[in-house]
Amino acid sequence: MVKPVTTDVPISDETKQASARRLGALEWIVDVRSSGMVFPLMIMIGYSLVPLVVSLAFYDYPYLLELSLLSIVSALCIFVGSITPIFDPFVSRHRRRLVLSEKGFIWPVWFAFACFAILAWATAQRIPIVAAIAGADPATLAELRERFLKAREGWQHSFVYINALFTGALIPYCLARMFLSRMRGRWLAVAFFFFYSISFLEKAFFLKAVIPLFYLVVVGQIRSRIRPGSLLMLMIGTVVLMAVISGAGESGVVSTGSFFTPNYVPSSPLEHVVWRSVVIPMVTAADGLRLFNAQFGGSSLDGATSSFLAGLTGQTRIPFEQLVFALQWGQNETGTGSANSVFIIESYVNFGIFGVIFFSLMAGCILRLLVRSRDVAAGACWLLFAVGLYTAGLIGTMLSNGFIVLLMIIVFVRLKPSKGMSRTV
Repeated sequence: MVKPVTTDVPISDETKQASARRLGALEWIVDVRSSGMVFPLMIMIGYSLVPLVVSLAFYDYPYLLELSLLSIVSALCIFVGSITPIFDPFVSRHRRRLVLSEKGFIWPVWFAFACFAILAWATAQRIPIVAAIAGADPATLAELRERFLKAREGWQHSFVYINALFTGALIPYCLARMFLSRMRGRWLAVAFFFFYSISFLEKAFFLKAVIPLFYLVVVGQIRSRIRPGSLLMLMIGTVVLMAVISGAGESGVVSTGSFFTPNYVPSSPLEHVVWRSVVIPMVTAADGLRLFNAQFGGSSLDGATSSFLAGLTGQTRIPFEQLVFALQWGQNETGTGSANSVFIIESYVNFGIFGVIFFSLMAGCILRLLVRSRDVAAGACWLLFAVGLYTAGLIGTMLSNGFIVLLMIIVFVRLKPSKGMSRTV
């Protein structure tokens, strides 16, 4: 359990019971064992209920109703996948695995990531955080963010993929194991990742490291003097602070458009964070459907939006995310603007309703694998997997973000800690 903060004020029994209920609810939401219900609820609320309410009561944005119906199908299939034991034998206790030293695995990963980060800084045209400190305007900072990884050319074009492979699942998994084993250097690793995250001003990038640690605290795997609710507020506050530093919501333009459109201009960093977190994922998914019907006639693209599948099938890749971005805002100066949307859109535009059903079933099965693996550190990454699918496609989340590597680890490898597991941070 989380160690409570001492106070001189007496706490009534009613207050204690209410606090316990809140903590219990947070534990249920965060625990990987609830993921088969929580993630479908996330999809239902964010992409079915909210679009339905917005469409009927606030703003009749195109394709919101279709998005709502597809999301209902997806949520049901995710739940079914999460209770289907088809892949359970892959994580059986009796399955033979390659045994590796935990330190012998984790530190080489960190060394490789540190080398990559230093190379990225050294070859950057200009580091965004340095430009922000020097007083660069929001438009300049936005361009520098794109140029730091996405807009690299030549051999450096691989940087965006290397970054995603390390930071999507591998580094968060290693951090979770470091804290579970109370490994020396864990706080230095957190500090390095945080510094790397803020260096290119991605507002929520640091959460890739923080979310697994937050999970471990909430479910009682490690103890902290800071309560889970306070940790959650700290995480949100840091995201808002990053929005302030990057100049979000400070354009000085008074918006005349609806809050529920991509043309809206937030008037403050906090409003920007809310708008980007709630509205933009929804309208981007709807715009994906609009583009699919207007430009491609609603005909399935057969995997052409994925570099991996397009390469396998010999098709020309369709830059669907870039096309959606251009539809919403016009392409940026670097030509790298990309509007990712919930995995439902990727599956639907490529393979129709059967794609939605299959991809959703697979998502549920993967969540079940994380539960059945009994690898606490892997389970701590389920929220990152869910957020990845909430905002991007399943194929990219598995391949580019490294979750396929995480699954290979829990299926084929057993990491042996040097010492006994510890529950103290």
